[in-house]
Amino acid sequence: MASNVNIFDKYGIKEVANVYFEALEDDIPAGVYKGDIVLFLDTLKVSTIETTAENTAAQGGWGNPKLVQWDYGKEINITLEDALMSLESLRFMLGGAIKKPAADKPVVVRHTAEVVVNSAGKVPNPTIGGQDLFPTASTSHPIKLINLGGGNDSETAGTRTQLTSGTMAAINTITFNNPAAGISAKTPAVGDHIRIFWEEEVTPSHATHTAVEVTISPDTFPGTYRVVGDTYIRAEKTGKDEPFQFVINKAKVQSNVTITLQAEGDPTTFEMTLNVLRSTNDQGENEMMKLVRYSIAGSTGSGSGDDIGSMLSGS
Repeated sequence: MASNVNIFDKYGIKEVANVYFEALEDDIPAGVYKGDIVLFLDTLKVSTIETTAENTAAQGGWGNPKLVQWDYGKEINITLEDALMSLESLRFMLGGAIKKPAADKPVVVRHTAEVVVNSAGKVPNPTIGGQDLFPTASTSHPIKLINLGGGNDSETAGTRTQLTSGTMAAINTITFNNPAAGISAKTPAVGDHIRIFWEEEVTPSHATHTAVEVTISPDTFPGTYRVVGDTYIRAEKTGKDEPFQFVINKAKVQSNVTITLQAEGDPTTFEMTLNVLRSTNDQGENEMMKLVRYSIAGSTGSGSGDDIGSMLSGS
């Protein structure tokens, strides 16, 4: 037994871990090289390590008791529940790719807004977040308008139209129709509510808007990385915190991701699951995970906790 391990030392674990992911190989198209830190998570709510194994036993004799038992199929799963997300962590979990606008490959943003007609036949420009927008139509990106009614002409409710060229603001009179109801060529009345749907191409030279797109493809999946989690444990004997970490040389990020959008309750959290794979260490030994307790010279302090926690958080 190692001299620095005391079987009577006991520790409590309460704090979550800060976790980072390290690339195991080069990914030149993505600009990533072996050893690069590709993701750092320091807003986790829960970091869970679950170890399971299967077993079988030889049984016999009166009552058929278990006589000898074998364990096999050890499996370690890590669950990381993050209070916040970044586009990179979202891409990471979903196995997608981040696309920034380019001159020849714009990012298409789809907008919708509701406006109220204040001049008969004229649909005003929409605003989002207090900013005026100027929808522009084309054959590939038409402007779609639905009249929800509410003005002094009840027959305009449910009528719709589509513009395939020019700007909405430049058209003096926009007419709506509803062939299914036998209504044609109706201009919106003052007070009508119009719901507008349009698409906008954002390029690097766009005057006011920026956009980033995370593309999820059917043939791309999350990768395999080295994972290190840093936390601290509190000694029962001294009440002091000591650094503690887990190290996984080969962890596969699982593809199961749930994103919940809800009106009530707590904010959405983002859960990532890792499956630990067997790796070989520098001594040629098989391993799955290492748990490391260590100390830092000069880190002792007075009272509960000392300063290890602030050190780990980068303070």
